[in-house]
Amino acid sequence: MIKGYCVFNDFDRDACRIIRAAGVQLDISRSNRRPNKEELNDLFVKYDILIIGVKEKFTKDMLDLVNNKKIIATLSIGLDHIDEAFFKSDLVKVINCPNSNVISVAEHIFSLILGLRKRIIEANDISIRGGDKTNLSRYGSDINNCTIGVIGAGKISREVIKIARAFNMKIYCNTLHPEKHKDLIEQNVEFMNLNNLLSSSDIITVNIPLNEDNKNLISKEKISLMKKTATFINTSRAELVDIVELIKYADENETFNVGLDIDVDGYESVLGKRRDNVIVTPHIAGTTYEAINRMDCELANNIKEYLLKSMN
Repeated sequence: MIKGYCVFNDFDRDACRIIRAAGVQLDISRSNRRPNKEELNDLFVKYDILIIGVKEKFTKDMLDLVNNKKIIATLSIGLDHIDEAFFKSDLVKVINCPNSNVISVAEHIFSLILGLRKRIIEANDISIRGGDKTNLSRYGSDINNCTIGVIGAGKISREVIKIARAFNMKIYCNTLHPEKHKDLIEQNVEFMNLNNLLSSSDIITVNIPLNEDNKNLISKEKISLMKKTATFINTSRAELVDIVELIKYADENETFNVGLDIDVDGYESVLGKRRDNVIVTPHIAGTTYEAINRMDCELANNIKEYLLKSMN
């Protein structure tokens, strides 16, 4: 009997049924506390399948614990919490769920854009204090007919592009391999290098996975290229951006907007101050009720499909 364990105590019941129907004895955590490093090691030894999230870090040394075939199934699009050595191992299969929260993240990106451009948080604070629109530090601005620069051409970027069209936006895109996305060219998306995109866009959104080659992609130098009236959004990993310099740029230019959906651990001193031109959410873009249910079931089906293929 294949033995599996899920670190989430609220894993979807339908997803549980899918996995158990594939012949897996699936145990579910009884606690909402996530396993520490030592506990994760023990679980990895004991079980054939581990269902985890991005908080569970699989470091290279953990490969020494593997002496039979294992599945690491992560409830995420990103895989940077799992050392690349696992992807090269013949004994370990890494499974993720790249589709389920695409719409949710794209919607969150536009909620940040609109929240910043329309001055929603500042206006809410003024209303609570009993003020009116004359108390705004500045009026809001439309996004209709703006230029949006999309960094990345994956599933989330494509959903962002769909929504941008509804606002009649001119769309720029930067990606490593534009030749693979000729369909976007046919949809009037203009590909350009990163520097030109940053300097030309009214709104910029980063939608790429983190890897060793793109850490600090949006560096101090790149930040300085952006318009002082631009709106910058990052719902990908924080390490893609020099957060300290980004916030410094926002502090120096009150018309520059920043929207971040990131894990704030380590950035508390930078992001702990309330600002009218900065909105930060704690990496929640992909965790709507609908997205969580979709992700659970997508991951379960991906596990089931892999098991069926490996048995044939």
